[in-house]
Amino acid sequence: MNGRIRNSVVAVFFLVFALTLAVPAQEKALTPELILSIRFITDVQLSPDGRQVAFQVTRARRDDEGPGPALSEIWIMPTSGGEPRRFTYNDKSDRAPQWSPDGHWIAFLSQRWASPHTQIYLIPVDGGEARPLTKAENSVQAFRWSPDGRRIAYTVTDPKTKEEQQAEREGRDWIVADRNYKHTRLYVVDVQTGESRLVTRSDLTVHDFDWSPDGREFILAAADTPLVDDSFMRVKLMRVPADGGEPQLFVKTEGKLTHPRWSPDGRWIAWLGATSMDDPYAGSVFVVPSTGGTPENLLAGYEGTAVWLGWLPGAPSTIVFTSIERQSNAMYTIALPERRRERLSDQPIIYGSAPSFSRDGRQMAMAANTPRHPNEIFFGATGDRPLTRLTTFNPQLADVRLGEQEVVRWKSVDGWEIEGVLVKPVGYQPGRRYPLVVQPHGGPESADLNGWLGSYSRWGQMLAGRGFAVFYPNYRGSIGRGVAFAKANHRDLMGREFDDILSGIDHLVQIGLADPNRVGIGGGSYGGYTSAWAATFASHRFKAAVVWMGITNWYSMTGTSDIFWENSTVHWNAIMYENFALYWERSPIAHIAKAQTPTLLIHGAADQRVPIGQSQELYTALKWKGVPVEFVTYPREGHGVAERAHQHDFMMRVIGWFEKYLK
Repeated sequence: MNGRIRNSVVAVFFLVFALTLAVPAQEKALTPELILSIRFITDVQLSPDGRQVAFQVTRARRDDEGPGPALSEIWIMPTSGGEPRRFTYNDKSDRAPQWSPDGHWIAFLSQRWASPHTQIYLIPVDGGEARPLTKAENSVQAFRWSPDGRRIAYTVTDPKTKEEQQAEREGRDWIVADRNYKHTRLYVVDVQTGESRLVTRSDLTVHDFDWSPDGREFILAAADTPLVDDSFMRVKLMRVPADGGEPQLFVKTEGKLTHPRWSPDGRWIAWLGATSMDDPYAGSVFVVPSTGGTPENLLAGYEGTAVWLGWLPGAPSTIVFTSIERQSNAMYTIALPERRRERLSDQPIIYGSAPSFSRDGRQMAMAANTPRHPNEIFFGATGDRPLTRLTTFNPQLADVRLGEQEVVRWKSVDGWEIEGVLVKPVGYQPGRRYPLVVQPHGGPESADLNGWLGSYSRWGQMLAGRGFAVFYPNYRGSIGRGVAFAKANHRDLMGREFDDILSGIDHLVQIGLADPNRVGIGGGSYGGYTSAWAATFASHRFKAAVVWMGITNWYSMTGTSDIFWENSTVHWNAIMYENFALYWERSPIAHIAKAQTPTLLIHGAADQRVPIGQSQELYTALKWKGVPVEFVTYPREGHGVAERAHQHDFMMRVIGWFEKYLK
């Protein structure tokens, strides 16, 4: 046998041997197909007596269910243990279950039969058919039982009038900007009679609401217009009688505002709010007497960010809130009037839903995840001991090999300590260098926590199964470390925050984990902006980029996005029309001359948050520059990817792009 033939035989032998070894590991990796098989528990509601839990399960459509977004189902199980069972059946989605105060009924949102709109349905807990409660002319968006269980308040957006529908049929369907607003209004329906009554008659868009404990009033979070920008930046705290009337401003607030909640004893009103107009997140707990007064921030100086708020049942004046603290979640109570803050839960789980409490407040349930599993139901005594995991809802993941996750810390260029999450490759071997993919989060007022990182949009475990290390930096501008940290990127987008990311990469190179010659980056929204900046301004550092619905030109983005004021106020803290030079300097397209990084561009055709022209501009520029580039558009998709087929294609393209250019 001559040398050439012998070498060929040896090469084929080793190729077959390598493939044989790779097949079992590949079968156990987290693949796009497995990700699409995951059923995500997204809402958990504990019964008033604490004996049962109802919960919403969201799953991708099956192939035989046609194209479209994920579907939701309602399930139920005893808190004593046992198998959960599906509680509602529908070929469309059932979601948002809520127990009646007496525990005899569950109300939920559903679109069924011939109705074109989502309505509130009632189903008896002990069995029977669901019946529609509302007959709204548009889809119900949110609802809440009255304290006595006799009524349900709900919100609906104004439908088109008959005249508007006729005009559409005749082609007279032009749109005039900022005219003919369709407001979201508050209604009340009688549970026995099914009769509905309009509560907010004036032109306001209601974003959130809560009953007073006596059922006579509502506290509202409302804005003067339904514009997305106003939903972020101009929400007001208002009160209105439950019988209807003109909502009145309750107290003056500034900046973002969510979760208005009335205390069970009627003495207090609390909410999550911003500390100033330029605060990026409604992450502080505010309270004021229900008689009025000056709002008080109960979290001044807190190095975390509150993300949910309620009142603890059985303790009439005790606030309970959940928060992000660096890469973890925490839960606290604040007793009034003492203002005493105590930690309620110290369990190392990442919250996948709001907590739900029994009527006496002694038991609680919630969805939570860890680096080893997606959301499952946890239940137990409130604040007594760690909650017990009740479910294993995705047994198909039992044999999947996952990469180790850990929190990493490093010093940035100016000495600030920055943190993030690292997902190591499956089968990681110390001393060996691996290709690294950086996945910066969106927002930028967001944070990546050390929990389950295996979804269509968070690729950590999926790429770890392919031999990549994946890095989630919580750079300055992220939430979870207090207001000052979240504001630290003002007027400096892609300045020090990008230095934080680069120094994090350098840290992973210095400890011998990352290969400096095989670093990629990919993310969505603000993470897409970061990735576009990396592929242009810092192209010499990155061998591949995935820019998903990313900002590439701040000039065109600012004038066409649906969040002009929010971008200008809480992200930039600078108006573009007064700062043209700054906005252009921090636009990836301004640095196209440096671009050499192969870039995959992905965008939803119906995205209004980051209009598709942002990707089109970078695609045109990269083609002109001669840089390898691919541009994929998903029809019907907005700011995200919702349809199963699109999600599968998206994940496969991400894998293929990084394997092509980093391996």
